[in-house]
Amino acid sequence: MNKKLLIASAAVALFAAGSAQAAVIQLTGVSGLWTTTNPSGPAVSGGGTNEIRWGTPANQQNQQSGYRFDGSAPPAVNVNENIDFNLGTFTHFNYPITGTSLSNASLTVETTLLIDGISETVSSIFEFEHWETPNGSNPCANGQANGSGINVNGCADRVTFALNVGASDSFLIDGVNYFVDISGFFFDGALASEFWTKEYYDNSATLKGIITSRPVSVPEPSTLVLLGLGLAGLAARRRSGSA
Repeated sequence: MNKKLLIASAAVALFAAGSAQAAVIQLTGVSGLWTTTNPSGPAVSGGGTNEIRWGTPANQQNQQSGYRFDGSAPPAVNVNENIDFNLGTFTHFNYPITGTSLSNASLTVETTLLIDGISETVSSIFEFEHWETPNGSNPCANGQANGSGINVNGCADRVTFALNVGASDSFLIDGVNYFVDISGFFFDGALASEFWTKEYYDNSATLKGIITSRPVSVPEPSTLVLLGLGLAGLAARRRSGSA
């Protein structure tokens, strides 16, 4: 009898798992740190923080050039499955400088999600390459004329980036596999691996991710019905045999 009850309970549990409601998902924290730079300090300052700076200002604003990453959480925000959500903003502060410029840098982004009350973290590493172009060239490094378009304030610089580690991750929670994909940086509304940045301007790109889910394999409803009928028949035969 106990064995029959155990099998029946398992069948009910499997059916419940297959019909569970969508989980409540929140983005609770996003942080980004520049872990390595080339050159390193003191030519590039701010390593180990979310903002790095370099160069001797050659502008009236007395600004160095720099990179910064700002996470979009906290505070916590709700996230819907199958819809891109913002993880944070990368900004290149592009100002004319002299002296040593950044060549490349690594950005580590930690993304923390709360899925039905269970906290999970995804770690992603981006490799950036920086091209500090001569401002006075004509044509500019991007092949376009100086003084117009993206080169209106002098020749634009180029930022190139690639996702190196942690492009996706998955978690099994309450019988459901959740897949977290770091889509990449979006510039002017499109996924990009590089973009040209305007002088005397704070040029930004948005880091986005997406969550999908898939329940673990469960029996079809018809299979559960047959299992229930089989258990009922087994019980009836046992009662008949003991009469």
